[in-house]
Amino acid sequence: MNRTFFLLLHMIFWGDDMYSIYQVQEGDTLASVASKFGTSLDNLSRLNGIMVGSVLKNGDYIVVPRKQMENPYFMEYMVKKGDSVYGIAREYNVDPSQLLKLNGLNSTDVIYPNQKIMLPKPNVLFYVTDVDDTLNDVVSMFKITADDLVKQNPTIYLTNDQLIVYKK
Repeated sequence: MNRTFFLLLHMIFWGDDMYSIYQVQEGDTLASVASKFGTSLDNLSRLNGIMVGSVLKNGDYIVVPRKQMENPYFMEYMVKKGDSVYGIAREYNVDPSQLLKLNGLNSTDVIYPNQKIMLPKPNVLFYVTDVDDTLNDVVSMFKITADDLVKQNPTIYLTNDQLIVYKK
């Protein structure tokens, strides 16, 4: 069984909104479909388990990434000259260590002008979990109930580095 089959099953049973099914049209190539859906040729071929030079047949179905919609929780911030993670965190009222984790940075990493980092939108709380976190730790930090947290995060494993969000 190939990767496409498993992605299809995942989409059907779990309602995955990251991918959709595309029916190949006459004249489509892997490159033209990749371009149409804003992804790379390599990504599309890996996603479907087919080689880059493969010919697509009219009527076949392939998995394609959905075009990205606006993120309801985070926004991009373009780093300006003189910015620091700690200064940005202070300006946006975000815990600096959480901002580092959110962006895959270490405390010794340097940010540079024109680099894009993610910041929470107004009224959005987020937390990147640690190894020993419990659900109670997270809800008490957010000052909400477990039910409220689960409504916005239906899959909480509390594994290390899981992103948990809460929109007020």
